Amino acid sequence: METYPARSDVISCTLTPEDLKETGKAWQKLFQLSLISRDEVPGGLRLEVHPGSADALRSLIDIERDCCRWITFELDGPAVTMTSPGAGEAAIREMWSVA
Repeated sequence: METYPARSDVISCTLTPEDLKETGKAWQKLFQLSLISRDEVPGGLRLEVHPGSADALRSLIDIERDCCRWITFELDGPAVTMTSPGAGEAAIREMWSVA
């Protein structure tokens, strides 16, 4: 398991509106094609995708680690746990809702 601790306590995203739209589309595509489970955990959310989509998940997490520095990411193959204290918990759950 790889853990990437939060580097900020400010809840914000540094993606441009265009990049945010494209990243959101990529998440929804991953959810539609490969999502196995979406579970609320203390402080946030745990997502698991089909093992064949582990690389796609990692690529998206790399983007998120850069733009959402207020989230702690624990990446374990085809699963990621994302957490943040306080208001960050609800923000994570809202951001990674399944449409």
